[in-house]
Parts: sequence; C-alpha cells; structure tokens
Amino acid sequence: MPGQGNRIDFVTGAPEKYADLVDALSRIPNQYRDALAGASDASMRAEPSGGWSAQRNLAHVTFTSEANDVFIAQMAKMTMPVRKHFESGHVAEDLEPLSIADLLDRIEAAHSRLVELLSHTPDAAWGRPGEVRGKRMSLRQMVVIHIEHLGDHLAEIARLVAPAAAARR
Repeated sequence: MPGQGNRIDFVTGAPEKYADLVDALSRIPNQYRDALAGASDASMRAEPSGGWSAQRNLAHVTFTSEANDVFIAQMAKMTMPVRKHFESGHVAEDLEPLSIADLLDRIEAAHSRLVELLSHTPDAAWGRPGEVRGKRMSLRQMVVIHIEHLGDHLAEIARLVAPAAAARR
C-alpha cells in the first residue's frame, strides 16, 4: 500500500527496515582489510601487556564470524535455535597461525554468506528468536551484537598495528 511505509519489498522479499544492518555487515571485511593494510607479521604478533596481540584478535574475529554465520543462519530458518556455548574470548587454536590474508578471506566468506542470506530475509523474520548463553534474543539483536563486537575488535586491532605502521613512515 503506497504511502503506508511498507517494510517488505513484495517483489524480492528483501528487508527494507534492516537494510542498514545488512549494509553494515557487508562493510566489515573491507574495514578489516583497510585497518591491516601494510601490517607486518611482527606488528600482528606483538604481545601488548595485559591484552591480546592483533593476530589473536583477528583469529578471534575469524572464529566469531564463522560461528555467528552458522548461528544467524539458523536463527533465520529455525525455531528458537540455541548457539553452542563458547568461552568468552574463545579462539580456535588452529586459526592463530594462519596468515592475515587467510584470516581476512575467511572473515569475508562468512560475511558474504550472511549478507546473501539476510539480504533476502523479510523484515518479519528479523524478530525470530534464538538463545545465546541462556538469553533469548531476536535475529536483529544478534546481528547488532555481532556488528558491535567486531567493531570493538577492529578498533583494538587498528590501535595495535597503528604504532608499527607509523614507525615505518
């Protein structure tokens, strides 16, 4: 009905109300690529006192992107899926030794799948519930949490590799 703020494009089924979240997800891989352009292996693996190296952060982001790719897809298609419990700050040990390029490629693959799925998920489905650590949340809430979590790690990684990049100039 024109003029009444339809939220679903009835031709494609694509979301309109949540298009900004799909767009934000689509930008994440390039934001990481930009932040890590020219980062050296040494700057990636430098251990700051009391924190994670940029490499460990990136491995965690890769793990989180892949795990949330699966869970968010389940939320879009299933009734009340429960995400497998991972310890806070979990990193799959097999990811840490991978190159920056390999980790970025995996992040991009996970986000490409999510963007493809969510760009065809009608607005009405964004309220579908799932459970994370005993807490019920909607698909929209999970996507927002994922974007914010990766934004926090992006800022940390940029902070960690920036001194090394500045020293090379």
